[in-house]
Amino acid sequence: MTYEEMAIMAFLKSRPDSFVGRREIARKALRRVDFEEDAHWVDAPLASLMDQRLVEQDESGHYRARKQT
Repeated sequence: MTYEEMAIMAFLKSRPDSFVGRREIARKALRRVDFEEDAHWVDAPLASLMDQRLVEQDESGHYRARKQT
């Protein structure tokens, strides 16, 4: 798991019952400076987390960490 993926997972796990928009994840999972330099940095690691089935998406396109069973 990359540094960016770990940061996204930590951010989403801090809000276990809430779905969060891609832009908010991009702004808050890493430093704000990273978001200001590239607002789309979150796309590749988030897609990877979806492929690994660690993150789920709701019907409006928001994300949360998949609950472990």
